[in-house]
Amino acid sequence: MKKIAKYCISIIGMLLLIILLLGYSNLGNLSVNENKENHFLKIGKEKIRFSQKGNGKDILLIHGTPGSIEDWTEIMEPLSENFRVTAFDRLGHGFSTSNQYSYHLKDNAILVENIIKKLKLKSPLIVGHSYGGSIAAYMAVNSKLKEIDYIIMDSPLYTYQPTNIYKIIATPVIGKGIAFLSSFTIAEDRIKEGVLAQFEATKKNAIDKVIKERQRIWSQPKVIFSKSKESVNYQDDLNSISNKYKI
Repeated sequence: MKKIAKYCISIIGMLLLIILLLGYSNLGNLSVNENKENHFLKIGKEKIRFSQKGNGKDILLIHGTPGSIEDWTEIMEPLSENFRVTAFDRLGHGFSTSNQYSYHLKDNAILVENIIKKLKLKSPLIVGHSYGGSIAAYMAVNSKLKEIDYIIMDSPLYTYQPTNIYKIIATPVIGKGIAFLSSFTIAEDRIKEGVLAQFEATKKNAIDKVIKERQRIWSQPKVIFSKSKESVNYQDDLNSISNKYKI
């Protein structure tokens, strides 16, 4: 029995080690080629996917967590008839990298400022949804860029409580391995539940398409890990700015 127990423990240990190592690989993460819809911007050591349409006053869209350019598909086309609209995948989301991302609002605010400068956006209206709106709030009280307006939609500004699963995935060292395992087990079901809750009034054919698209993009290990780390850092990040706009 002792030999069997040792053998089982060894096998389990090896499997865990393999999962942890795979978590630090790029396996399970997607890539997309540059085309007329998807462009890439090199900022420092990061490769950021962005899409830009139309002409006129600049509007910059910032998605939540998780999220990607696809979140803005329905509004980019009509907005582009009168504005120049730019959307991008945040660090660790969609098809953007996260080589030096520490998963804080500050990192995202710096990225947004660099995108504005790189793409030469002129006094953009920044529209942020959920986590993206919190990024906009961070910029509103900290950014030195002038003549920028903000629209914040459905965003935590004072409090946020991460779920236990995100706390587990955000665990140092083993977190990326757990994110990798989650990608191939529970991720798609949780994404489906979340999408259905947000788009319950949408027609079935349309919602099925959205679910499949989000499952493909949001179930990447890097996205699961980014979402988890952002979630556990969220409250401290909000505490650092909320006293500046508290009524």
